[in-house]
Amino acid sequence: MAIKVVINDVKTGKSYQKELDAEKADSLYGMKIGQNIELSIFDLNGYSGVITGGSYMTGTSMSNSIDGMGLKKALFGKSLGNRSNIRLRKSLAGNTVSQSTSQVNIKITKYGDKPIDELFSSNTANG
Repeated sequence: MAIKVVINDVKTGKSYQKELDAEKADSLYGMKIGQNIELSIFDLNGYSGVITGGSYMTGTSMSNSIDGMGLKKALFGKSLGNRSNIRLRKSLAGNTVSQSTSQVNIKITKYGDKPIDELFSSNTANG
C-alpha cells in the first residue's frame, strides 16, 4: 500500500508531498513519532528529519501518547462550559507507522547541499 509523505520545510514554512510505492514504504514501517529519519529514501540526499505525526487509513490522527499500531480508544478528561472533569473516549491511531498508515508527516531538521525547491519543483504545496 502506498503512503503519502508530507515533508515540512521549517525555514520557509512550505510543505512538500510525495507518494511512496509499497517497496519504499517498507522502510518506514516500525518507525515511531519523534524518531529521526534520513530523507535519502525520498531522494533528498543530505537531508534528515523527524517524524511528527500522521494519519491512519480511516483518517484518524496518530497520537504520540499511544504506543503501538492500529486504532485504540483513549479516555480524555475535558472541561465543557461550567462542568469540569468530563471524560470522553476518542479513537486515535498508535504512534508506530504500519501498513494501515496512509500519511506520515516529517519536519526537516538537517538540510542538504541542494535547495529543497529544486528537488520538489513540480510538487510544491504552500502550507
